[in-house]
Amino acid sequence: MFFKKSRGTSSEIKIPLTSGNPAKQIVIFTLPILAGDFLNIFYTMADAFIIGRWLGIEGLAAVGVSVTILRLVYGITIGITAGAAVITAQRIGAGDNEGITRSVAAGLSLSFYISVILTVLLLILTRPLLLIMNTPAEIMNDAAGYVLVSVYGLVFFIFYNMLAGILRAGGDSFSPFIFIVIGNIINIILNLIFVVIFSWGIESIAAATIISKFVTVILAARHLMRNFKQFLPCKEQWIQGQRELGLHFSLGIAMALQRSIVEVGNILVQVALNSLGSLSIAAVSAAQRIRALNMMPLFSLSQAMTTYTAQNYGAGKMDRVYKGLFQASLISLGLGFFMAALNHFIGGYMVSLFLVDSPEAFNLARQYVLITGYTVFILGIMLVFRSSLQGLGMRRAPILCGLMETVMSIFAAFVLIPRLGFLAVCLVNPLSWLASGIPLYIAFGILKNKIRDTNNEHQL
Repeated sequence: MFFKKSRGTSSEIKIPLTSGNPAKQIVIFTLPILAGDFLNIFYTMADAFIIGRWLGIEGLAAVGVSVTILRLVYGITIGITAGAAVITAQRIGAGDNEGITRSVAAGLSLSFYISVILTVLLLILTRPLLLIMNTPAEIMNDAAGYVLVSVYGLVFFIFYNMLAGILRAGGDSFSPFIFIVIGNIINIILNLIFVVIFSWGIESIAAATIISKFVTVILAARHLMRNFKQFLPCKEQWIQGQRELGLHFSLGIAMALQRSIVEVGNILVQVALNSLGSLSIAAVSAAQRIRALNMMPLFSLSQAMTTYTAQNYGAGKMDRVYKGLFQASLISLGLGFFMAALNHFIGGYMVSLFLVDSPEAFNLARQYVLITGYTVFILGIMLVFRSSLQGLGMRRAPILCGLMETVMSIFAAFVLIPRLGFLAVCLVNPLSWLASGIPLYIAFGILKNKIRDTNNEHQL
């Protein structure tokens, strides 16, 4: 843990990521995030195992369809909370103690407003969205039930992400990992009780997630109040924080748009996939658990890069931003090659854990896993650049990144999948990652040149 916890005043805040070797700082800060993400992946795999074994292919397909909608909503909320946390991290780097508390107040307030709005929208739009997505009739009720139950826990999901973002902005990436451990253990135990012992349906899986997420929110809030008192706003700062809602929302919505635009593309791909039948849907639903395992260390590293970049930018240390970007890119490249090798040798075995008595679905899922594994390094480089730009507070380039990814998804949904079938489904991600990196690399080059020219002018 980099942040020195304090029960004193805000003047005791230490800046954790603005000194020392960038690669070492980034890796150590990443490790708890990676461990937490690994546990999340382990949970989703256990979840898929329970569903596949006890609720069958149709149950797995129903969750696969419903998760597409939930990912869109979760992407919006993760983007908004992450954007607010970037501002908090920048102010920590700048040593703006009053600004930190205002940012915390604005971030928590924003979380409440967003949770209310999205909950109401989902309650109204879930079934129409599933119909638009051409969801097969045999899994429609299960898919709708899963989403509608999950909606009631959306507020806990949003507040946990905001609280974890605040803690990470202060350099504490370890405590959120502990909360994830506790939450996932509770979640898996409840899944076993609800489905295996009581033989309840898919809705009980969503209910177990709500209960576990509620526990993590309580733990995170308690930890913030006990160990980071200097972050807590007083009444006046709560009022001032409301005036900064627009600032936090503007950066948050830029990150949310990038994520949600991508998920819209994923929904279109899901629509095309649904036309291939329940067997293909179940194959992708199982394979995406393995895909998530491939992408997990890359996303964990990108989360660390956002905080690292924001703090160093706030402290005016752009040289460390450049060094961190280069070293993180090398780390991502190595991780990508490692995950590709892992996929090649054990990907098929892992797929077999979720798909039983269906050789055709197994073969489709294995094909998806192998193609994703061989190309995941492209994602790693793209994420490092995207997270660095987000940490710098840039809005346009990440949105363009999302637009490029969505354009490629639309091309796949309406052109490739009707012609190539399941192979095109496997190629969607690699092509999207390749296209989405283009605006990021251009934007970072332009930004670097502008900063260099500005520094030259000051020297003159």
